[in-house]
Amino acid sequence: MDIKNFFEKFNKSSDGQKILKLIAGCLILIFVYIAISFFSNKPVTQTFSSDTSKSEENANENVSNFNYEEQQKNDLKSILKQMEGIGKVDVMITFESDETKVPAVDTNAQKVTTDETDKEGGKRITNQQTDGSKVVVTTSSKGNEPLIVKTYKPKVIGVVVVAEGAENSKVKYDIGKAVSNLYNLPLDKVNVYPMKK
Repeated sequence: MDIKNFFEKFNKSSDGQKILKLIAGCLILIFVYIAISFFSNKPVTQTFSSDTSKSEENANENVSNFNYEEQQKNDLKSILKQMEGIGKVDVMITFESDETKVPAVDTNAQKVTTDETDKEGGKRITNQQTDGSKVVVTTSSKGNEPLIVKTYKPKVIGVVVVAEGAENSKVKYDIGKAVSNLYNLPLDKVNVYPMKK
């Protein structure tokens, strides 16, 4: 049996026309679905994972800041406990800001000068300057991240020390002087108090 004869018989029957319309409708729906998924910007699952990675990045940044601040407190306690005349120590450090990260930046500057002279001797000079910069991005397991070239740790702006032995004026002065020199602070930004007994 010839294929052409088969389709002619199929088209003549009313059931055949219904089936052809059904198949054509299915093909149109499939085509529309493919077109929509092709032209959409991002799948929904990618949006959720992107939001999750951003919140994880912010959490990691907060942990990093917290770790730095805690490390500074622990280091200061450790050094003060080793000084003569000092027992238990508790410290509080105030920072000016959070950690600052400086990304790598790709700058692009262009300057174009055009000199035009018309037939009548008129002269026109056109200067066009274009400046642009963009942050350099690297790809890692977390996705696209800016390339960090420098990290500035927060500056210490004040310290409070509560220590056993600080009732002695020499010990109190030594603590204040040590903290002042360590963090490059004026003595009025370092407060030393004796610990309760």
